[in-house]
Amino acid sequence: MFWVRFDPTRPDVRFWARLLSLRGIVWCEMVLDTGSSRTVLDERLLARAGYDLIASPKVTVTTASGRMEAKIVTVRQISALGISADDFPVLAMPLSQPLGIDGLLGLDFLRLRNLFCNFEKGILLTLPFSRNLTHRFALSAQIFAAL
Repeated sequence: MFWVRFDPTRPDVRFWARLLSLRGIVWCEMVLDTGSSRTVLDERLLARAGYDLIASPKVTVTTASGRMEAKIVTVRQISALGISADDFPVLAMPLSQPLGIDGLLGLDFLRLRNLFCNFEKGILLTLPFSRNLTHRFALSAQIFAAL
């Protein structure tokens, strides 16, 4: 079980993620985005981290702002909310500076674990999947204790 606090008075859920890049570890301020099917990292951050954006394949994506071009970049490792994913494909796109974030954590990453959110208390909790009934009850007890 992993949990993190966030500011429940903000309009978004922000937290830090660790990106293992070609040049070492880069810390990224991320926003939880359950409306995004893919995880997005700012293209400037990926370029500074040593990833080759020129050779990356391009795709057209539909965003809240309309259709845009993005590049698919496979990062060595991304870790957030107690979850780590190796060789993880992300979309590289320019993110608006007024947002003040480095990326959006999308459903492709969030689907790696169970996610529970208490907006009133500002607690985000991730738990591994379990098919074992006894383990599920133990996890349920942890959830209720944390939330």
